[in-house]
Amino acid sequence: MAPSSDRRAQRNRSRDPSWIPRPRNAFIIFRCEYSREHTQSAQGQERDKFTNPTAKSLSKRAAEAWKQISGAEKDRYKLLAEREREEHARLYPSYRFRP
Repeated sequence: MAPSSDRRAQRNRSRDPSWIPRPRNAFIIFRCEYSREHTQSAQGQERDKFTNPTAKSLSKRAAEAWKQISGAEKDRYKLLAEREREEHARLYPSYRFRP
């Protein structure tokens, strides 16, 4: 499928009231937290590529940071992901992943 039709399918899915989003995994939770912290810290500073990062550069930096954090820190995010997965299963008991 071409990239444009992938985006179109994604938009249509998000408009579908029966569509259920997937629960986030440990890295996605970390990446959301990382981008929130680094985007907020850049606000109010000069606007350049280092203080006002794009989503692409934030994702790259988050991936590098994920590789550097300790196993104990990763375990914290894995626990958060497990809790989110359990809550998701409680809210949507008939959910099955369908790509």
